[in-house]
Amino acid sequence: MSRRTALAAVTAAAALVLTACGGSSSDDTAEGAGGSAAAEGAFPVTIPNAFGETTIESAPERVVVTGYTDVDTVLALGVTPVAFQEFAAFPDATVPGLGPWAQDEPAATAGDIEVLPVSGTPSVEDVLALQPDLVIAIGGGIEQEEYDQLSALVPVLARPEGSTAFLVDREDATLAIGQALGKEDEAQALLDDVDTQLADAAEANPDFAGKTVTVVVPDTTGAGGYGVYVAGDTRVEFLRSLGFELTDDVSALETDSFFTTVSAEQAQLLDADLLVVPALFSLEDTQAQLEADPVFSAIPAVQAGRVLYLSPSTEGGAISYNDVLSIPFALDGLVPQLQEALAG
Repeated sequence: MSRRTALAAVTAAAALVLTACGGSSSDDTAEGAGGSAAAEGAFPVTIPNAFGETTIESAPERVVVTGYTDVDTVLALGVTPVAFQEFAAFPDATVPGLGPWAQDEPAATAGDIEVLPVSGTPSVEDVLALQPDLVIAIGGGIEQEEYDQLSALVPVLARPEGSTAFLVDREDATLAIGQALGKEDEAQALLDDVDTQLADAAEANPDFAGKTVTVVVPDTTGAGGYGVYVAGDTRVEFLRSLGFELTDDVSALETDSFFTTVSAEQAQLLDADLLVVPALFSLEDTQAQLEADPVFSAIPAVQAGRVLYLSPSTEGGAISYNDVLSIPFALDGLVPQLQEALAG
């Protein structure tokens, strides 16, 4: 396995996992879509996707979510899924696998929700055993073969046409989920709300405008070097919404994914007005690793103290999700940290 492939495999998994595994499940599943009813005339509906099209005949009652972050949008729309795939193990979570921003959503506690383990993609058999009438897999890495197997038996909401795995635009994902649940107007209202909050935060912090940022994590394969998140990644897009920009050096890096790798010899490409390090697992271990790294420590921004380490269970996780529930949480906790970090 090449160095890039190895780091890609680990980083892709870790960036989704955010924290160590720790899945749990319930013997009972929550049935039905809680909260407000679907809009009149919303069904049947046909939604095109990257692999075909999804036709949903009536309001789903047994929703299974396998897409990264998709569960937040489902909950925000007042729907309690029968199950969702865990991508993170958040400490002290009332509902395992849900970030602190989602714990208090009424739909999160309206019934027992089965949590599919974080390790690996649920098999087609495991998903079908839950007897879903809709599988939501927009934010994940579902590909044609799995889609074909599932969609032969149940409607599958996959990523939109022309999109790349893990690089689906927040608006596109939210509206597609809203459409599938018969709640497109509610989905648009959620988007409008977070867009307003982001715009207000940017306006209140004019010093963010035009400042360059690099979002970076240490190599987790032992090969040395760094993983760098690029345009389209959730973390980067959150920061860009506040006025930050990627450097020309990072923008010029070639990749068809949400991140790429930079060798230790190229570490100076990481320099920016601010470095943000969203730890993949342990915040303490990540910070200790980079602070002990003489190459990373030689980057001008690091020498000036303009580096911000984020916990995967709080703000780091929130910007990794970058959805209608996590954004308000991220703004509350992260904006003051960004202000302080920029000051050095």
